[in-house]
Amino acid sequence: MKKYTITSMTGFASKTFVLIAPSGERSSISMNLKSLNSRFFENTIKLPITLTHLETILIKQFKEKLRRGHIYFTAYLGNPNIFEGTITPAMTIIDGYVQAMNQIKTKYNLSDEIKIDNIVRLPNIFSKEEQPLDEESTNQILAAVTDLIEKVIQDRTTEGNALATDLDNRIVIIKKEMVAISERAHVFVEEYKKKVHATLQEIGADENLIVNAQKSGLYSMLDKIDIHEEITRFNSHLENFTAILSSTEAEKGKRLDFTLQELAREINTITAKCSDSTISTHAINVKVEIEKMREQIQNIV
Repeated sequence: MKKYTITSMTGFASKTFVLIAPSGERSSISMNLKSLNSRFFENTIKLPITLTHLETILIKQFKEKLRRGHIYFTAYLGNPNIFEGTITPAMTIIDGYVQAMNQIKTKYNLSDEIKIDNIVRLPNIFSKEEQPLDEESTNQILAAVTDLIEKVIQDRTTEGNALATDLDNRIVIIKKEMVAISERAHVFVEEYKKKVHATLQEIGADENLIVNAQKSGLYSMLDKIDIHEEITRFNSHLENFTAILSSTEAEKGKRLDFTLQELAREINTITAKCSDSTISTHAINVKVEIEKMREQIQNIV
């Protein structure tokens, strides 16, 4: 059995570790990276607000190393307040509230004192500044993402090896079916030639227009049932398919898909041209294998 280098688009990895902020506060962070089938590179990234500035960097890494597929990445902070700054009173807003309260007291001749518990219940009197993610935490997160990507690639490679084995088995089956089609096609054409020869002998040397038309139709039908060219093209496409599988290029899924379309077109032509039950049976077997291969190809990078 041949060894093909194939990478699947399916993979998953997860990782949990502890982040320590410059303040000494700790938080667990959980990351999940999943890759699924897609015609192109797509990404869905969900990050805590503190980490959103890393999104562009992450997309670049995923695109460069995973190339194709729908990439889902999520990160969760156990303590979302780990990188929040000191809470300070919004003095300008508080001054506004106090002035407004004093105006109410003066206008309505109220004697109640303004107490702290009256103020702290008011909205927006405290401000909280987000601290930027420190360099050490940033490097720790990016290193963890790189580790996740490598694990997903390993997952994809394992899945790719299984796909390669399956495709190789189907190629072997298709080759056997095509040999049977080729052998039967030769016999079928020879049998038809004998029928044509016998018919022409019955027609004899009559040169009227009807007889000439009959002869022309017989020879034309003989040409139509000859599927030698289609078999040759099919085998050529199959060799090309194998060559793509064996190539070292990283992305080969789309080329394989287009080649399978050509194989399907040729086997359909063979079925249409040659109305022989034996050939049709083998052709159907080939079609079944091609459809199964197309299902598998959708998962190849």
